[in-house]
Amino acid sequence: MKKLILFLLVVQLFGFEGAMVRGLSKFFSKTTIEAVASRYGSSGVKALEKLAPKYGSRGAEKLELISAKYGGRGVEMVARYGEIAVKNRTAFEMVSKYGNRGVYLLRQFPIKATEYYKKFGDKFVNLTEKFGTTRIVKYLDEAKKYGADGKIVKFLEKFGEKANQFLEKHWGKLLVSGFVLLNADDIIQSMENVAKTGVKEGGEVISKSVDSIVNSQFGLLAGISLILFVIFKFGIDFFMRIRKK
Repeated sequence: MKKLILFLLVVQLFGFEGAMVRGLSKFFSKTTIEAVASRYGSSGVKALEKLAPKYGSRGAEKLELISAKYGGRGVEMVARYGEIAVKNRTAFEMVSKYGNRGVYLLRQFPIKATEYYKKFGDKFVNLTEKFGTTRIVKYLDEAKKYGADGKIVKFLEKFGEKANQFLEKHWGKLLVSGFVLLNADDIIQSMENVAKTGVKEGGEVISKSVDSIVNSQFGLLAGISLILFVIFKFGIDFFMRIRKK
């Protein structure tokens, strides 16, 4: 039975998929192609086709290494997406889970995509789908210089489109301030409360938040952060009116 299955597979390869096999015959013997087909099926032959332009006659050896490291799943993904799917373990995980989306990220940002996926996992991919890959990578790259990339992810996850709009509007100011605005959940919550209550009641919310934050573990830095937010959001005149109350 096993020999019959192999015979039928070989017939399929050399008959119906003759063009592909003829291309492979420039690099590999018929025996090698049959051996790959016997071990990995049609996925193995397709993977060999993807590897041949780069590795030539060493493509079969490369396929063996991929199989040893990633198993049959690795061979299948190379057959479908090419070697990019197995460039490293993180890339393998991305493409295994997200398919074409994972490949897109890897092609657009070969190094950054694996770096941020390894660090933030599904959160990174989800944010790129919501707000755009280029924008998210930009946010993370620049925030990372201040050790604030995790804060950006947390902020966007918690407040969604509202956070994205805030970052887009105030990004330059955040860079100048070293991202102190994102130091505490208390500050983020105050931002949300101000948006809900409006300017008049917002003054009371901010005043109470400042008192609470200054006495918290974040101390003066967090208090300054909220004051900066008030200035950015409503202007210096509004802040001075609050201080006089």
